[in-house]
Parts: sequence; structure tokens; C-alpha cells
Amino acid sequence: MAWSRFGLLALVASCGAFAPVGRVAAPRCAPLAAGVVTPGNFKNGLTIEYQDGVWKVMSFQQSKTARQAAVVRTKLKNLVTGATVEDTFRMTESFQQAQVESNEAVFSYEDGDEIVFMDSVEFDEIRVQKEDIASCDLLKDGMTVSIVKWGEVVVDINLPSSDTYEVTYTEPGLKKAASSGQSKAATLETGAEIQVPLFVEIGDTIKVKCAEREYMERVKA
Repeated sequence: MAWSRFGLLALVASCGAFAPVGRVAAPRCAPLAAGVVTPGNFKNGLTIEYQDGVWKVMSFQQSKTARQAAVVRTKLKNLVTGATVEDTFRMTESFQQAQVESNEAVFSYEDGDEIVFMDSVEFDEIRVQKEDIASCDLLKDGMTVSIVKWGEVVVDINLPSSDTYEVTYTEPGLKKAASSGQSKAATLETGAEIQVPLFVEIGDTIKVKCAEREYMERVKA
């Protein structure tokens, strides 16, 4: 069967052959290769290779109007530099999933501007700059964390979803203020400062969401 020039162009365009520089179009005429994702498959925490780096999807939202094809608006974090950007992608674009590995390690000690961990399997020391660890002031002696590597580069440190801490200082509050909704600052045993309800007192043990730095509940002794 003969194809006209315009018919061929239409076929190529329908397969998503055109994409912005630095991005790859995802052909609709063929299945995606293993490890390749499109913006329609994005989810929070997904890591992708983009602009010669490794990026984590922090948030995303699909958007479509009557005059515009569906797009996905995203907030991405570069796991090497820590930079965050907002970008918009078409559904026809595709990205290689970053091949990252997660290993458990135990917090050992601080050494100047570095935090030293002990790999739980190989028992090797892993050194990471304090500034590269979110909420590093919530690290406790012996805490097990997840260390994410892209090749030989440490790109992320994930603290436990929650842990318990002793309150070492807070201003006196109201014992009967459980339902007031008000909060105050409290210093924890690691030196971290978070907001707690007014009824929390010095010496209390509380449960904290590490990533969000949020008070969860008071733990009974």
C-alpha cells in the first residue's frame, strides 16, 4: 500500500516521535521497554533519570483542558544536588527509571560536618554530609536508616517513618489542654525542636513522624 507524504507524517506523529530536547517520546504504537515510565505512571517517590541526573518525584498532578492535551505538572528533587524544580511533561514523553539500591545502615556518630553510618550487611563505614540529610537532628544512637545509592553515589537517607523521643525542654503548658488544638515548641533528646500540644511536659516520651517532624502521640512509660 502506498503512503502519501502527509499520511506518513501523520503516522509518525501518532507514534509520538517528536519530543522536546533531552526527553524521549513514548511511542503509542509499541509497548514501553523495561524500566521506562511515562508521566501517566508517575507516583510520589519514583526515581527517574532526567537531565543527566537522578530525580525523585515529590508531587505530581495531571491536567487537561479542552484546548490542550493532557500534561502532568510535577515537582522533582535532584537526589545528588538537593535542588528542586517544577516541570510539566506531556503524556507522550518517557523516562528511564533510575536504578537505585536501598541498604540498611545504623547511625554510629557525628564527625565534624559528617554523619557516620555502619552498613548493616557489609559493616563498612558510610560518611554523609549533615547538610545532605533531611532532619538529621532527629538521628538517635543506634537508629536504623535506609541509605539509597545510585551507583556508588549516596543520593538519599531515609529515617524511619516514626520513632520515640524524650522531651528535654518545653515551656509549662496546660494539662487539660488535650483538645485545645494549640501547640508549643519542644526540644527533644537529640536537640531537634518540634511543635507539641500544650499538655506535653519535660520528661515525657513522645512519638514523632520523622519525615514530617510532626508530633503523633504521647507514649506511656
